[in-house]
Amino acid sequence: MARVAPTTGSKILYLLCLIIGSLLLYIDINYKIFEGVKNNYKSALITSSYLAKSLTIDPFVYIYELSKLKSTLIDENKKLKRELDESYLSNFIISRETKFFSDSSSIEKLLDFYNLDKVFHLSEIKYFDTEKYFCCDQHRLFIQSVTPSKKNFTGSPVFNSSGIVGQVIYDNGIKEVMLLSDSTHSFPVFSDDYFCNASGTGSPGLISCSYSSLIWPKPIFEGQKFFSSGMGGIYPRNVYVGAAKNIKKIDDVNIKFDIVLATDPLKENNLAILENQ
Repeated sequence: MARVAPTTGSKILYLLCLIIGSLLLYIDINYKIFEGVKNNYKSALITSSYLAKSLTIDPFVYIYELSKLKSTLIDENKKLKRELDESYLSNFIISRETKFFSDSSSIEKLLDFYNLDKVFHLSEIKYFDTEKYFCCDQHRLFIQSVTPSKKNFTGSPVFNSSGIVGQVIYDNGIKEVMLLSDSTHSFPVFSDDYFCNASGTGSPGLISCSYSSLIWPKPIFEGQKFFSSGMGGIYPRNVYVGAAKNIKKIDDVNIKFDIVLATDPLKENNLAILENQ
């Protein structure tokens, strides 16, 4: 195929474009006449890049960072809440003004009796069937130690910042706790010179006692305070349990009454286990 030779007009047009281009290059080099155009182009390029990044990548980065921050804050709040609850429990059991014990020397006797290296082991509730707690007579909750321990806590008393909650009846990592109000639970309590075995009623927050006026002629009155006697080998002596209520005369001799417990297992998620050695 024959090559078409450029015409005179094409040559003139090419030469004209070359001259105009050279002229523009000369003007730009010497007078910077196109500097503003170049700057505007660069600015537009940077702006468009920034906008594209803001509309595409940044939202995902922000969501990811926000989720990490939220997770960190949640973990930090849980840690602070646990430390706060632990301080409440610690202050509660060792305070000289506490009503958890009937006298200020009881905590010293407790620590000496059990030969404890530490006051308690902080635990948290893992499962609590509240429906069964309110409808049935079996009152159990399941807890787990915050700090792993090889100790077996079966038989150890459990309390919150208001007093005794119950005792560990099974320990396999997750500890099963029988509450004081469980219908199968029983432990000795006293008030002044009166003693009885308080039994769980199967009703939330209530245990019951009965006695014979032939043995203890002095009457029990509403609001009379009762404490653990320490005779059962589980709970330490002089721990405040609750106050008498609903005093009923069964017959001429026998009297029955309820004790409203000082503790409510629904109010706190963190509990403490005393070592029972």
